[in-house]
Amino acid sequence: MSGFGVLNPAGAFTLAAIALLVALYLYDRRRQIVPVATMFLWKRIAAQPLQRERFRPDGLFWVRLLILAALIAAYLRPYVEDRAAGESGAPLIVVLDTSASMQARELGGTRFDLARRRVSGLLGELQHGAEAMLITAAERPHVVQRWSADRARLTDRLATLAPTDTPTSLGPAIELAFGEAYARPQTHVAVVTDLPPEASGVTPAALARVDYLQVGASDDNVGILSLTVDRPPFRAPTDASATALIRNYASVPKRVALEARVGSDPWERRTLTLGPRSTEPVLLAHPPHGGPLVVTIDSGDALAVDDRAGAWISPGEPLDLLLVSDSRELAAAFGGIAAAVPGSRVEVMSRARYAERLPAGRRTALFDGIVPDELPPAVNALYVAPPPGNTLCPVARVVDNAAVIDWETDHPALSGLAALQALEVGRASELTSPPWATPVVLAASRRRAFPLLVAGEHEGRRTACLGAELAAPLASSDHLPLLVLTLSTLRWLSEPYAGTALTIATGAPIVAGPGPTQPIDGPDGGAGLRVIGDPPVLLAERAGVYRMGPSGGERLVFANLFDDRESDIGRDGARDWRATTEEAAPPPPVKRDLGWWLYVAALALLALEWALWSRRRAAEPQSVGARPGSGVSP
Repeated sequence: MSGFGVLNPAGAFTLAAIALLVALYLYDRRRQIVPVATMFLWKRIAAQPLQRERFRPDGLFWVRLLILAALIAAYLRPYVEDRAAGESGAPLIVVLDTSASMQARELGGTRFDLARRRVSGLLGELQHGAEAMLITAAERPHVVQRWSADRARLTDRLATLAPTDTPTSLGPAIELAFGEAYARPQTHVAVVTDLPPEASGVTPAALARVDYLQVGASDDNVGILSLTVDRPPFRAPTDASATALIRNYASVPKRVALEARVGSDPWERRTLTLGPRSTEPVLLAHPPHGGPLVVTIDSGDALAVDDRAGAWISPGEPLDLLLVSDSRELAAAFGGIAAAVPGSRVEVMSRARYAERLPAGRRTALFDGIVPDELPPAVNALYVAPPPGNTLCPVARVVDNAAVIDWETDHPALSGLAALQALEVGRASELTSPPWATPVVLAASRRRAFPLLVAGEHEGRRTACLGAELAAPLASSDHLPLLVLTLSTLRWLSEPYAGTALTIATGAPIVAGPGPTQPIDGPDGGAGLRVIGDPPVLLAERAGVYRMGPSGGERLVFANLFDDRESDIGRDGARDWRATTEEAAPPPPVKRDLGWWLYVAALALLALEWALWSRRRAAEPQSVGARPGSGVSP
């Protein structure tokens, strides 16, 4: 719908210029020059009053009138009011769920196939000229297509999308859509997901502003909830065990075939019968050797991404320890430990002797109560009870009667430990976490909580700081938890870098540390594992086993989907919740100013007027003339 108007109605007084033009034209008619051959006859004829004649404008007059009319119209600033331009094409933002659960099979394809068809339909309903934006919601929001009115471009971009193996973070994606919609009035937001509205992470008031389109109804899934490996410190890999937690998310019993392999060798195969929505732990003992462990289940369910999990069984290394301490009791205790572990060796040096001569060829060192300024090459170190004033393991103060309150169960230095809550320390150094380290174990005194064990990579070496004194006898019941923690940390320090592996959850970033970080093999050829920033942070978007680094120095990364919400794919059914909040007022109509076009037209007419005037001047004879009816000579 369109209308007309003027932006400068006060300029209407300029219409009087038309009357002035007519008056000037009439006056100029009386001064018309008529060429004659002689003045003899004109002198003898008496002058007659000029008779009134009809107004007969010529072409030049009409051109001048059009010039004046165009200038007057331009001064009035006329416009065309285009309401259709303001109303057409309300902007559209689509938030599309691309998490792991969208891979679940339904009638008619996967949930992502169903969702993509819904989005394609929304794009097809856009009015001509309307812009749209595509946002995907996986482990975080991704703007996969900025604002565009190109329908073909939007459709092609939608066709390239695929679900990832990560959990979903739908709430931040919807908030991002609201932020983009705020800058464009009347923007329509549509969310296409398999999650019910109450699981979206946004408030009901916010959901009332969007079209919430849910897809998927099947609950047919059995998944691996977790896979943990327990290997006692400095024991053979055949003494290790693994525990897989299997859950049936379906509402009917399921029969599942479980298979475990270490490298290319089979370990165990079992058949499980799981009740409706039940969970069963599976303990696997005595692996054939160390190496990559892969556990798979075969149930023919609707979601395959959680039917496989990987972990690492360390081949193990004997305890090859350099102990720098002045405590004879501590030296004797570690000597007994070395004697009990086949292939292990402990060399004891006093602090004074270490300061005189640095030993060579040791991979792991334990410093009791000191932090030396210099280390032998290629030595990983554990600093026990570091003194105040050192810069490597900063100590705020020494406290009494501390107890462990929390720890990072996923850190490899604590692999297999489950009884740290029983650890009490009579005297502890209150550590402050240095920039290179991560707090692994937290303790608390009467006044405050503080890191008791920090670990990380420092100057190319694995380093750990333990803020507790190793008091004899280490094997006593009171000191046994601290001894186990110390041995587990030494085991992590003793592992060669090339032989270690990382176990991460898909969608969760993790610092990789030094060493090769570019994936050379894995799902999608390694493209499913991204390396970000410096220090490098790994983010897996595809579950599976990745290899990084050159041949012979490869490092394995096990990426698993361990997310209960993604695996629990049961839904109430596909439903649509349309927006209930009133839309914003329609935008004002677009006023298209025509003034500049009229000025251009006036210039063109002026050029035409000059051409006509020049032609008339050229056609007039160059002779004497008189005014008709004047009766006098000119």
